[in-house]
Amino acid sequence: MENFNSKVLLFGEYGVMYGNMALVMPCDRFSGQLSFSDNDRSQFARNSNEYLKKFSAFIASHLDENFVLEVKRLEYELDRGLFFKSNIPPGYGLGSSGALVVAIFLRYLRRAKDVKDGMKDFTWEKVQGLKGYLSKLESFFHGRSSGLDPLSIYLNTPIIFKGPDEISKVNLPEEKEQGKNVVFLLNTGITRSTSKLVNRFLDLDKDPVFKDKVRSQMVPFANDSILSFLENDMEHFYPNLEKLSKFQYEEMDYFTPKSFRKVVKNGLDNGDYFLKICGAGGGGYMLGFTQNWSATREELAKYKIEEIYRF
Repeated sequence: MENFNSKVLLFGEYGVMYGNMALVMPCDRFSGQLSFSDNDRSQFARNSNEYLKKFSAFIASHLDENFVLEVKRLEYELDRGLFFKSNIPPGYGLGSSGALVVAIFLRYLRRAKDVKDGMKDFTWEKVQGLKGYLSKLESFFHGRSSGLDPLSIYLNTPIIFKGPDEISKVNLPEEKEQGKNVVFLLNTGITRSTSKLVNRFLDLDKDPVFKDKVRSQMVPFANDSILSFLENDMEHFYPNLEKLSKFQYEEMDYFTPKSFRKVVKNGLDNGDYFLKICGAGGGGYMLGFTQNWSATREELAKYKIEEIYRF
């Protein structure tokens, strides 16, 4: 069955919930696909199958005439041992639920080929309905979803979300094997619940002071980071990124595990690397950027870090 890559939300976490800019790229280090448990009778396969049965019941109660899913076929294949075989760690900010949603959507969607062919001519009008329905499906996992994760996984290409009415494909800086700039993941080893973190942010956002800081500082810092990154303007990118990292460190401390706050602060102090939350934050992976990969690897030697993009 078709394999689906994970994704990384480079910039725009939380701000995207209010229609602000976000930048997403595929990450082929992790992926998942639907499979049958004929030769896999592990506890993982059984647990996945049971979870998919609950998801199937949710789908049956959220039918959409524009995207008709063959629920009876899904139920039949679940009884035959269908599960989602994936190495995308759940609760780590890499789109594990988004990949599962897309896998189910494309396997059981009637006229899936027509939808795929139609999306080759990428327009906002075409993508809007798809994003909305994928958002509805992913809400099963998080309670609230922008739909951006499953949409980016479906397209498997970098996309920029510029506002409530504009999504487009975008080119990232050209990858170079010996490039000076490195984007990396830092594994905190802490699984977290996206829905709980989103609800925490929504509670904080009820405070007018916090809300104003998010809109007047975090959002512009993220937007400036996106634009300078896409223009490969590193002279302005890293100062913008530093402001964003510092804002999250100072104003959103709940979203960085206590045991990793010192690591974030060290990067801010020495400038060798900058860390930010990845997705909802609170654990999982943190996202890092550096122009000095050798020094960064040395400073973070006791942590699990992995290069995912170099340019």
